[in-house]
Amino acid sequence: MKKDTILLTGASGFLGSHMLKNLLKRTDNNIVILKRSFSKTYRIESELLSSRVFSYDIDKISLEDVPWKNIFAVIHCATEYGRYAVPSSKILESNLIFPVNIAEFAIKNGVSTFINTDSYFNKDGLSYQYLLDYSLSKKSLNLWLQYFSQKIKVINMVLEHIYGEDDNSDKFVERMVQDIAMNPKPEINLSGGEQKRDFVYVEDVCNAYIGALNYSQKNNFRYKSFQIGTGNSVSLKDFVSFIKQISNNNETKLNFGALPYRADEIMFSVADTCELCNIVDVDKFCSFKEGIKNVVCYYQSKGR
Repeated sequence: MKKDTILLTGASGFLGSHMLKNLLKRTDNNIVILKRSFSKTYRIESELLSSRVFSYDIDKISLEDVPWKNIFAVIHCATEYGRYAVPSSKILESNLIFPVNIAEFAIKNGVSTFINTDSYFNKDGLSYQYLLDYSLSKKSLNLWLQYFSQKIKVINMVLEHIYGEDDNSDKFVERMVQDIAMNPKPEINLSGGEQKRDFVYVEDVCNAYIGALNYSQKNNFRYKSFQIGTGNSVSLKDFVSFIKQISNNNETKLNFGALPYRADEIMFSVADTCELCNIVDVDKFCSFKEGIKNVVCYYQSKGR
């Protein structure tokens, strides 16, 4: 029997929900999603009705009950950042034990590819104490995946600063869009804003994942890592100021410098796109201005 199914984790989250929608639109594969019974699925309500989507609640079934015989690739988007005093044990369970279990089942059942989601926080030479538990758990997972790559193809997707529609309200870009463009606040206290980031639009990230999926089916390798970004960086100050500019917002005062930088603030990050160009046309990625216009227009069309 031909393997025609992709297993997707984190489908109810920000990246995972966009990934699910793109897989349904741009492939003819069936998709198994793993979620918890209490996961908030408002982002993917219509997608869950698709005859190609098969949902499993991992808090109610064993991974053995997943239809592994039909799965040819895993796309792992689920993550726990631990922003709200989440115990380290829970972060390790979500970010290390869970994906290791999935990888073991995948290997046992002849799945060809495991695509992992990583962060620029974890690039060599960077240390980010703010989300240290998250970072340590993801670095540990990457070591395990390199070991597993002896038995399964592994692609590690190192995301720069991803943003887009329907992100979590506690994320920086989403908060700025809401507080400046949609429900303007009188003033917003910010750091100096000199940090430079490679802001990459979520739809371009999804394009890269589908490119990686295609790459894995056509090439022989054991482990590959791709940095996912535009290859250009912009300061947070310019990024936030642009949101205000396109919102025609003359009310909100942006207090740059009102907040101190974190002690270990990452002041510069940008993707090295040399390898990325092998799986996707980076030249077609949105600039940060195009991407933010898309996000603001999306919310304006929905009146929120």
